Amino acid sequence: MLPTLLELEIEPPIYIRKIDSRSKWNPEGCGNNLMERARIASELLFKDPDNLYSLWLINTDKDFYGVLAALSANRNSTGKHIDFICIKDSDLRQLNINYVKAPEGKCFLVQSLHFNASIDEEMAARLCYILMEQGIEAKRCSKQNTQLILEHQLKIGCKATKTTALLCDCEL
Repeated sequence: MLPTLLELEIEPPIYIRKIDSRSKWNPEGCGNNLMERARIASELLFKDPDNLYSLWLINTDKDFYGVLAALSANRNSTGKHIDFICIKDSDLRQLNINYVKAPEGKCFLVQSLHFNASIDEEMAARLCYILMEQGIEAKRCSKQNTQLILEHQLKIGCKATKTTALLCDCEL
């Protein structure tokens, strides 16, 4: 059975930001020092020289499946776990983080959910601190769930996967 947002404790609407690993969200050696943990996590997770980061807007399970399929399709090895953090629009606005719609991927639904956010080093540290202060933990879509999602999306012809389907049911 496909995982649901409810089962993953994701309350939409939410932006997800794919991260390398949950351990980078919880760096070792910080103890209870939230400021230090946020600083280190931001250095590990927000290191693009152009300060441009992908955010994916998730409102429904269908959105989540399409985005996970797209994130997995862009990897060398599909069907592995995918780690991410959830960010509310209010958190982005609180820090005046600018983000713009930037279509990405082959599926029109998934394209409409992608945004590029400009987040500099200082903003990243502040964002991590705000999220950690709220108790936000990195989430994981397990390898098994990712595989189920990919199989489902492939079955419905989702162009977010590496399919050559002419019609993507996600776009209906």
